[in-house]
Amino acid sequence: MKWKQWLKNIKKKWLPNNPTPYEVLQTYENSLYWKRVECIKGHQPLLKQEKFIEQVEHKDPEIIRFFQGPQPSSHLFLLHEHPPLPGTPKKQVPVLLVHGASHQGNLSWCKSISEEKGLLFPLIQSGYHVFAITFAHPHGENKMQGIQVSNAIRRIIEVTGSNEVDVIAHSKGGVPARLYASNLLEQEGAPYETYIRKYIMLGTPNKGIDFVFRNVTANYGVINKNISAPVACDSLMYFGSYLDTTSRSIYGDGGAFPGQAQLLYRWDDKYPITPDNRTLYYGGQTMLYHSRGIETAMLEGNQFIEKMLEKPVHPSVQLYALAGTYPFFKGIPGEQSGKSDGLVLVESVLEIEHMASTPSQIRKKEEKSLNHLDLLYHHKAHQWVLSALEE
Repeated sequence: MKWKQWLKNIKKKWLPNNPTPYEVLQTYENSLYWKRVECIKGHQPLLKQEKFIEQVEHKDPEIIRFFQGPQPSSHLFLLHEHPPLPGTPKKQVPVLLVHGASHQGNLSWCKSISEEKGLLFPLIQSGYHVFAITFAHPHGENKMQGIQVSNAIRRIIEVTGSNEVDVIAHSKGGVPARLYASNLLEQEGAPYETYIRKYIMLGTPNKGIDFVFRNVTANYGVINKNISAPVACDSLMYFGSYLDTTSRSIYGDGGAFPGQAQLLYRWDDKYPITPDNRTLYYGGQTMLYHSRGIETAMLEGNQFIEKMLEKPVHPSVQLYALAGTYPFFKGIPGEQSGKSDGLVLVESVLEIEHMASTPSQIRKKEEKSLNHLDLLYHHKAHQWVLSALEE
């Protein structure tokens, strides 16, 4: 890898006017979990303010304080940092953690709502210098989030002096990381710079997801529990009257879930839709709801997954994927159409052959009896990640 560092040094020497595409606006050193948190502004033209509704606003007081509000512009991101614990042999390659939808750097990697410990703790105990990103919008547009991943990695390189970073992504967070590693953001001011050594995916929908269109009950659950997630209907019979759910929907005029529409992919050719859910999936009106159908939402999301499947990551990136096979959340069933972690089909997570330019890039694909959130907090998932980093 010495030639890569040599090339980077040459670029720095002979291209001194190449502007840094971000600026550090504020540094905080009084975080609950992290040694330091930076609020960083990206300068790429695509970045903008995205639409928020109350359900997708940031709720963590610390995150709100660092962003200076619950609805930050997607020009901004937080970069959390924690060095290895004193007395541990320091690993040479720093780690970047990329959270998924409806999460942020504290909730995903530190402690869950139920006080389960996250991946941060075993990593710093094992000697890793750990960074994590918090995106401005929890369900944001994936290209904008990919640009911020590129900015975060450049900042990590600047801070640590390393010429490599290992990236660990959960769920939706794997999509912006993937866009960057595939050099799909070059025209957006975020060209890939061969910094990623290992790309470790935990429950990432590499071949998309269609869960919200498969299950009417799940849509009711989102509304009833006021969850930070989209629904597939724009109206819903709720306690005897129709409720307009457009603002909560995955469709473009709802506008608060642009990154979710980009994750959609049809699996109905392999896993047929049950009669109770056919109208939800294909569109139309029933006594209970109105749906525009998955095809409409996919078109509004620019058929994102289909286009992403066409472009592999850089040949130097080593690929790892862990899929969960336990489809229940505290006894409540999730995705039941095929083997899944309760949200994402195992086949979607492990579909990484198209990402590789050479077979040797695929280092490990495995399944464990974990649900989608266990992939963040369970010690079996932590052990699997550590083994991937250390091999």
